[in-house]
Amino acid sequence: MAKIEVASCTISELFSGKITANPNICGDLEIPEYQRPYVWEEKEIDKLLSDIWDSRETKDDEAPIYYIGSIILHKDEENKKLAIIDGQQRITTLAIIQYIKDGENEVPGIKYIAPATKVQIEKNHKYLTKKHNEKKFNTYISFDNLNVTLVVTCKEDDAYTFFETQNTGGVRLSGVDIIKAHHLRDITERRKNEQYAIMWENLKNIEYVVGLLIKARRWNVFNFVEVPSSRNIKETKVSIVEDFSEKTLGELEAAYSNIIITGDGDYSSMKIPPYKYSIRQPLKSGVNFIEYLNQFAKLYQRLFKNDSDVEIHDEYYTFRNIIISRGSAFLKEFYEIALLCYVNKFGTNNLLEASHWVFFVTFSLRFTKTRVMEKSIQKFIQSNNNYLFDNILSSFTHVELIESLKKFEYDKEHQLKPIQVIFITELKKYFVDVEYDHENFDSKKFGESLKKSIKAQIKRSAN
Repeated sequence: MAKIEVASCTISELFSGKITANPNICGDLEIPEYQRPYVWEEKEIDKLLSDIWDSRETKDDEAPIYYIGSIILHKDEENKKLAIIDGQQRITTLAIIQYIKDGENEVPGIKYIAPATKVQIEKNHKYLTKKHNEKKFNTYISFDNLNVTLVVTCKEDDAYTFFETQNTGGVRLSGVDIIKAHHLRDITERRKNEQYAIMWENLKNIEYVVGLLIKARRWNVFNFVEVPSSRNIKETKVSIVEDFSEKTLGELEAAYSNIIITGDGDYSSMKIPPYKYSIRQPLKSGVNFIEYLNQFAKLYQRLFKNDSDVEIHDEYYTFRNIIISRGSAFLKEFYEIALLCYVNKFGTNNLLEASHWVFFVTFSLRFTKTRVMEKSIQKFIQSNNNYLFDNILSSFTHVELIESLKKFEYDKEHQLKPIQVIFITELKKYFVDVEYDHENFDSKKFGESLKKSIKAQIKRSAN
């Protein structure tokens, strides 16, 4: 690790870029593109201000009244910049207060890029202005009396290491924060870096989608790897960093093909697949990974959050809202991964039919098991050679896949539990033809009845 500069200074000195205790530390503050957004809300702001008010009453006027903590910076010698690696939440909050204190002059001139950060800064500015005022801040807060310890590295790799491991008074980094830093850091061209930083900030449901992608990639027949429980935050974070940071490649040379052959089946009638990236493909650090994630985040939004799409049959959304939204969180997730795999491979032309038969297989656990937990899904995928994702991704045609799914049979179990009764009641609102014996429930017979009802429903929707 390269030499690290350390200095104690006031917030006034930090904002001015002139550190008296160590002249080697100088430059304008900036936020690296790979940093997480500014996320502090009223609770965190009030805590900081309360600590400052309280400490002021117990210190003499000449001593720093409040120790802000340590701030980790990366010194960019060439551009005379001090990049904030750890401490953005505190520094940005104080910068907003400085902005109010100085009559809204733009001091300090920190450049913020992330759209989410800009929104939160504006929100917190309104809150601070409404709750307090310029006079109160000038009376009770002197940045000459707020002390901070600076830890400054001149090597970006060291800064990145600190970014991943430190949690000095801020909001703890998630696995997604860390892989964001990893991939944006790999994009060295500044303009392109900013472009992909904005792309990342605009991604919706990002934590959830990353979780789906990990399962889609790990739960495979060739090299099945268990996924940590969602309750195990620490191990979940490790798995995200391992799969989408450590195992992404610096150089990528991989042999794989995903093309569509039409007409007579010769290579003169090839079509490009509906999606550029395959869900299980090798990933390269930087642009490749961010584009991959962007594709699946948008696809997830299109399939499971939107309520209409010009390329998707309206009946799909009706079915999704009536049936899939009523299932357990684990079954819903299982279904969503399978359907992402399907659309990634075959597109949306036959999505309605596929959605029903994917449901038939994934939700079988609701009718054959009294309790469906996270472990239940992993065991189900490994049992009876039922590697559903592999079945979808290895099928050559939609028809081949559907015929395979139709062969699936439910296990036999008697006596319905209340949670199963509730779900079947909801099910019959959509699959009106399905039949079952409440008193002598037989999962196997119910499965056969549901197959017939699915075929009838698809036929009706097609007319």
